Amino acid sequence: MELCLITDKTEFAAEAEKVGIERIMLDLERTGKRKRQMGRDLFISDHIIASVPRMRAVLGKARLVVRVNPLSHKSCEEIDAVIEAGADFMMLPYFHSVDEVRGFRSLVAARAKTILLVETKSAVEILPTLVKERLGDEVHIGLNDLRISLGNRTIFDPLCNGMIERLSALLRGEKIPFGVGGIARLSHDRLPINPEHVLAEQVRLEAGIGWLGRSFREDMENRRRPGELACEVELIRKAINKWESAPEEALAANRKILREEVAGWEAAISA
Repeated sequence: MELCLITDKTEFAAEAEKVGIERIMLDLERTGKRKRQMGRDLFISDHIIASVPRMRAVLGKARLVVRVNPLSHKSCEEIDAVIEAGADFMMLPYFHSVDEVRGFRSLVAARAKTILLVETKSAVEILPTLVKERLGDEVHIGLNDLRISLGNRTIFDPLCNGMIERLSALLRGEKIPFGVGGIARLSHDRLPINPEHVLAEQVRLEAGIGWLGRSFREDMENRRRPGELACEVELIRKAINKWESAPEEALAANRKILREEVAGWEAAISA
């Protein structure tokens, strides 16, 4: 599994690359995001296009991913600027139609790899068509906005109700690399759901890309201790290796535990 860290801090990104993180993401998406996520305490990025060449300059082997804004009349200019600045991957968020994705792919024009961020009900529904037409080089299933779009109680519902299982099978069948949700710091014991149980489920689904979650940005971007990032990444790598070599029965047992944890959390927040 390749790990991806979202940051615009070049020093942090350089350290991340040094400890083996394969991808760095800059997040330019802001159009419509604050309105749809209002009151939900979710991450709204302040990254800017000028950060792309700065980040490109400090990265060696790590690949640079840039999430742009949803498709609009401004997309051509934004996409051109980001590609010219050195992005390896372009990510399209919050799309609803096949035509949007076709338009995005046309604007990128094979100058970078494309990642489709599936995070709306309609994106889930059209994914078979997108896969059949090979309209994205990779897919990431975003659980935060998908929760809002589907009206779910928690971000984990699609992991537990079979939706992600079906989407993952579709993507595996077409050999399209994909990721699901994020990976929290495994050292955190204050989270309502054990982060290793979520990671083990990502491994069971054969997700090939893992986004390092909000706890990495908020806790480590500006106030990490020496060696802290390396330790956290090592914990994740060891857990991935453990679960990749685990028997099917252990993975199935973990899935059962994860579903029980989610059900318990939902009951607690509804009480």
